[in-house]
Amino acid sequence: MQTVAEAREGVDRARSDSELQAALTDLASALYEADAEESVRVADQSLALAGRRGDSLAQAWARHNRGWALSALGRLEEALADQLAALGEFELRAEDRGVANTLLAIGDIHGEAGDTSTALEYFDRAAEPIARSGDGLGQGVILNLTGIALSRELRHREAVDFFNQAEKIFEALADPMRIVTTKINRGFELLDMSRQEPASEHLADEVEKIALDVIDQGHVGGEDGRSTLAYGHSLLSRVHAVESRFDLALQHGSIAQQLAEEGGFDRLAIEVALDRLEWTIKVGDLDGAVELMSSTILVANMEENRRGLVRATRLQADLLEALGDSDRALAAFREFHRLDRELHNLEAECRSRLTMARFEVENARRETQLAQSRVAQLEALDQDKRDFLASVSHELRTPLTAVMGFATELAEAWDRFDDSEARNVVQLIARQSADISNIVDDLLTVTRLEAGTMSVHLQAIDVLDQVGALVETLARDGVGRSNGPVTPAFGPTRPGSARSSATWSPTPSDTAATGCKFSFPAPA
Repeated sequence: MQTVAEAREGVDRARSDSELQAALTDLASALYEADAEESVRVADQSLALAGRRGDSLAQAWARHNRGWALSALGRLEEALADQLAALGEFELRAEDRGVANTLLAIGDIHGEAGDTSTALEYFDRAAEPIARSGDGLGQGVILNLTGIALSRELRHREAVDFFNQAEKIFEALADPMRIVTTKINRGFELLDMSRQEPASEHLADEVEKIALDVIDQGHVGGEDGRSTLAYGHSLLSRVHAVESRFDLALQHGSIAQQLAEEGGFDRLAIEVALDRLEWTIKVGDLDGAVELMSSTILVANMEENRRGLVRATRLQADLLEALGDSDRALAAFREFHRLDRELHNLEAECRSRLTMARFEVENARRETQLAQSRVAQLEALDQDKRDFLASVSHELRTPLTAVMGFATELAEAWDRFDDSEARNVVQLIARQSADISNIVDDLLTVTRLEAGTMSVHLQAIDVLDQVGALVETLARDGVGRSNGPVTPAFGPTRPGSARSSATWSPTPSDTAATGCKFSFPAPA
């Protein structure tokens, strides 16, 4: 995974549109967590360039990257529209890596909206294309995102297991940025477990080690490590809060908030500010809490962070109660409940709209697939008809050529034929004409079958006569003797069996003449 600095250098080095396209794709991807708004702008630039170049696959990747960035900004419906559009193009091109990445992104969007079951469904769907493409990185991403989804369902132990598996994969791939991300996720999950389980001091100690390791990695990363540093200090501040070491919690929380604000990580900045506000109230620094309260609510409103605003209103009620202002505290509690209900309703509406959008696109995709299948069937049917016409043309041409040849010979050289020879030729013309008539009857039969007006009447036929006619036709077509028609002599039928199940063969003289030997076994 490229750093932002490396991706920017790639854009600067690009000397052609194709190189610039690839560099913009990398930059949009690298910026996703560092600066989602810039990531959207870069993805828009990449999308426009791909449109001018007529590169639909590059457009799909641009939409995919923009969808991730929009999701980070909380614009879930726009993000889903981009990812669904990208998914359609990737599926059309059988681009497994693109299909897998987009399915993961769609699952993450549903997870953000609180629809964990749908998120897990999409993660499961992504496993197959990832396995086909042999993408080890994708396997790690699935595990990490599944852990996040399980965390939202408060299934902490399962989530920790998934984060551990993901971290091992990223370590094998030597991907330091994803290793750190997974460590951060595992650290916060262990912290939640430490709050719920008695005698969990060992968990807090483990989280502290993780936080210190993350901070070290952030220092190594330079400018690109700013978000890592912010998350590391945030994690460390929460560990100290669990241990009731609020002075250290506030100290590291302040550092985390400053880093988040400088890096433009607004959601993290608001979350850390709310942590600091809660701890300031707990230690009894009410004046400091009042100061923090006004700035935190202001920022939450500016960023339209509804979840942050709900939590801030609840903390405001706690602060007013601590200040002894019962009336205003009661009003704040009422406002908190109102905002909380409103938030739940908005999230439910968002989930409903996302589900409807997903069903509409998937229904349209199924209809397209059915239409493509129908077109394929029609093309196959058309090919069958062409093959049929070619076969019929050949079957008609063979007897018709014989009829025309013999008739022309009779017309031009009648005097050279004696009565016996002329009779044989006329009989041949009659038989070939009968063959033509039979083929035409078969064509009319096909027409009646297609029209649904065909009726079937069973009747017995003489198999020996039919085979005899076939042998004679083969002889005329050049299989066997060339000095006239072959009239095979058939042996007796098997005692006690019908002629249609007889065993028969030509006489030795006819076998030698035709070079063929026929044998139909009788039923057991």
